[in-house]
Amino acid sequence: MDAFSIAVSVGLQYGVPLEDYASKFINMKFEPSGMTNDPDIRFASSIVDYVFRRLALDHLTWEQREALGIRSIQERTEEAEEKIAQLDAGSAEMTAITDNAVFRAQEEANAVERPTARVLDAPLCYQCGSKMQPAGSCYVCGTCGSTSGCS
Repeated sequence: MDAFSIAVSVGLQYGVPLEDYASKFINMKFEPSGMTNDPDIRFASSIVDYVFRRLALDHLTWEQREALGIRSIQERTEEAEEKIAQLDAGSAEMTAITDNAVFRAQEEANAVERPTARVLDAPLCYQCGSKMQPAGSCYVCGTCGSTSGCS
């Protein structure tokens, strides 16, 4: 970790953009991983993932962080409050729906297929860190398209 830190420091001093480092090293997965005490970064998939998320939060602009999918707790709270306000505005419209339409919506919700254990236990993508989806006897990443080793 010390050698890696020195290499990153030298790269930053010689003009490698922090955004490039962050895009390459966030979602990198190896042990130790897990919960953190940082309210902005509740879970890190590795030490490198945590360090570059923290650096991005501290030093990148909102637009750069948004492109990487990194938000502070305050930004996530504001987004949730906006969605709640939109739902509250929509709830006034929901009162106009007839009982028949509500019944049909409940029937459709009950008809939704529950995910199988294979879907719930899917591994994270080694390339981008997203959750993979079953594809035959293998897994495929819906974000970047990589597979779990199948051809």
